[in-house]
Order: sequence, then C-alpha cells, then structure tokens
Amino acid sequence: MKNFKLFLLGLIILFFSLAYTNEMSMYQITPSFLLPWVIYISIRLEYKVCVSYAFFFSLANELFNPQLLGFTTILYVLITHFTNLYHESFNKEKVSTIIVSLFCLNIAFYTIQWLYFSFSSQEPWFLLQKTGITIIYSTVTSCAILFVLYFVDKLKISFHA
Repeated sequence: MKNFKLFLLGLIILFFSLAYTNEMSMYQITPSFLLPWVIYISIRLEYKVCVSYAFFFSLANELFNPQLLGFTTILYVLITHFTNLYHESFNKEKVSTIIVSLFCLNIAFYTIQWLYFSFSSQEPWFLLQKTGITIIYSTVTSCAILFVLYFVDKLKISFHA
C-alpha cells in the first residue's frame, strides 16, 4: 500500500512539475520537483522499487522536457542509488540533517548539470553563478516539498477497492 501511495504522489508531483514549474521560475531558474520526491522514495522504499520509480518518472518528465534527453534520468537514478545506499548514516528525525543532506544532494545534482552545460556554453562563469542561485532556490523548494511528503506519508490514507 505504501508503494502505491508513493507512486500516486509521484504522479501528482510529475503533473505539478510539468504544469507549474514555469510559474515557480525565478530569473529563468526552475526548481526540480522530482528531485525531493526521488530522495524521499530512496529513503522510504527498497532499492529495486525506488530505482525503477525514479527511472520511470524521470523518463516521463524528460519526454515533456527533452532538452537533456537521458541526462537527468541518469542523474536521478544515480541520486537514488547513492541516497538509498548511504541514507542509514543520517538521523532522519532532525530537520537540520535533512536540510544539509538536501543541500548536498542539490549541489551534486546541479554541479553535474553545470559541468555538462559548461562545455557547450560561451560563458561558464555566468553559468556557475546561475548554478549557485539554482542550488539555493532548489534546496528551499526541495525542503518544502520533502516536508509536505513527510506530512502526507504520516496521514492515514487508505484505498479500498
């Protein structure tokens, strides 16, 4: 039942990321709504399920945003793998630990994207400044989305056939 509820949450987040990311953008910086969901399922689910969910939803996201076809899918699967592998060493009940780990994962995600874009960009230093702002903005939105996911997961929602 938990897998189905997290799958439905993934569909809702995918819908919001496709429909409302342009309204949430600041200075042409759009946060990734799927990144906190991928981190959350990596903590809550077993390895095979979370990797397959991350692959499916990131591939569905890339079908609607094809500028980096395949690249962010690989990044989401890697983030899922490493989060699932190393999440036991963190105290998940402390808010500060969650924020620091989200900040570190956002740094990893957007630094790899910066490296990819810096090879094709004419101004890598401007891109580095924009990546720094993106990391901070995405960390704030990731924290908000992750706390909403924790709240929804604590609710006793059941599906009856």
